[in-house]
Amino acid sequence: MNNCLIGIDIGGTKTAIIVGNEGLEIIKRYEFSTKPQSGFSNFFDRLLNHLSKIDHPIDAIGVSVGGPLDVGKGIIYNPPHLEWGNVNLRDEIRKHFTCPVRIEHDAKAGALAEFELGAGRGFRNIIFLTLGTGLGAGIIINGEIYRGSSGMAGEVGHIRIAEDGSEVYGKAGSWESYCSGDGIARLANYLFPDHFSKEITTQDISKMVLSGDEKSIEILKTSGRYLGIGLANLFDIFDPDRIILGSLSLRLPDIWLEEAKSTLVKETLDTEAVKKVVKSMLGEKIGDYAALITAFKALKEERNGS
Repeated sequence: MNNCLIGIDIGGTKTAIIVGNEGLEIIKRYEFSTKPQSGFSNFFDRLLNHLSKIDHPIDAIGVSVGGPLDVGKGIIYNPPHLEWGNVNLRDEIRKHFTCPVRIEHDAKAGALAEFELGAGRGFRNIIFLTLGTGLGAGIIINGEIYRGSSGMAGEVGHIRIAEDGSEVYGKAGSWESYCSGDGIARLANYLFPDHFSKEITTQDISKMVLSGDEKSIEILKTSGRYLGIGLANLFDIFDPDRIILGSLSLRLPDIWLEEAKSTLVKETLDTEAVKKVVKSMLGEKIGDYAALITAFKALKEERNGS
């Protein structure tokens, strides 16, 4: 296989290793549990073990991971869903591989994937929301990723959306604490501790909604309402052509997104906003393509000498 590209998609629950090529075709895929509670060293040893099994010379490695992070230096700054502290992930990988390595924020990588291959094709201004274990945004303005003055643009999970709530991302009442996978589970225990244990998961809540559990339905409606408020803020600030929703929009019962859209209509100035909110076209493969595109960018930058 010519130009073997390796994409690594690191999530709070699982990590995927994608073997692909310059045509952004996925050739093989491996997956293992991230187990962030076991620490970075444990994770990295397991990652290297999987990478050692790839039987092609590797031409570039791209890593898609939640922020905050410094893309230029390849440093991740203790993402709340990993809690590894500050790690120079690029340097750690370069100790073992001589090929170009690029670390990218998962939301920005996801935005690029949707922009090139998915629901963002044909548009110049889009926002992609990860909506997985955590909540981040990849913002593309006039066809280019917007990073801000320090590269931190898009950390929308940290914005305050309510006066109180469970603490996620270091702030009670953050958007992530109401609308991420981790946040919805914590919200359930926060609002109804007698009904939902601290071990409840958002997947559990989804199943309970489908079985008619009223408190679970209330949780998803509450979360959906705050999702709509946050979406309205993004529309009013950025006026995007599209806002593309990640994993949770594909996995949660319809009442969640219905509540969000109902709220969005009331909150935004954009009368067409609801039509511009769409689910990821790449679906459950968004993380794979995000990581692979990051590897492709690493290879291009090496060729261009940048």
